[in-house]
Amino acid sequence: MTAHLIVIVEDGSEGTAIELRGRQIDIGSSAGDVVLSGDRYMSPRHARFMREDDDWHLRDLGSLNGIYRRLRKPIALRHGDLVLVGLEVLEFQLVEHASDGLGHAIERGVLLFGSPASPTRARLCQLTVEGVTRDVFHLLAEETILGREVGDIVFTSDPFMSRRHSSLTWDEEREQFLLADLNSSNGTFVALREDARLEHGDHVRIGQHLFRFDLLPTGREGR
Repeated sequence: MTAHLIVIVEDGSEGTAIELRGRQIDIGSSAGDVVLSGDRYMSPRHARFMREDDDWHLRDLGSLNGIYRRLRKPIALRHGDLVLVGLEVLEFQLVEHASDGLGHAIERGVLLFGSPASPTRARLCQLTVEGVTRDVFHLLAEETILGREVGDIVFTSDPFMSRRHSSLTWDEEREQFLLADLNSSNGTFVALREDARLEHGDHVRIGQHLFRFDLLPTGREGR
């Protein structure tokens, strides 16, 4: 099987095609088999594509900004997962344990007056280019919609986010949150935390580059 990385440019058209040869290909801004020196968000040696028989796997080489893969189906989120929607990088955090044991505050024998407490299972922390957390969004409902115009959490100034982009749904039976893309134009991405097996048509973001992974039978490269 022959594999290619197709660069997807900002308007959605196809750019350069990079053929993956051999059993291991490293990509980085200054080191590796494929060097993309103009990408300032890419680490010197950022990602590794590894071939095992007819399968290809992708590994993050300890990069600063990680590798994001586009969702093809809903997935269960884990504490610390990084989600990319539009231009927003959101860290998913389980916080239910943080509120265990909290009750009504009492001061000098008097109950504290305030807004009713709401049970919180998790939250999304918005990470900025300054390296700090800007806003924190608590996930209180069974379903939370993210979007540019419609939803529970909206990012009105993000031009790459769809009106109704993605959803976070609480699965009571499995006690976990499921992240799903809502047919958005630019997709919903999650950062890799371990080696990932690639499938034909997968989209991955490495630095500022968006690639589509194409796997073709030998002799049908067409490029």
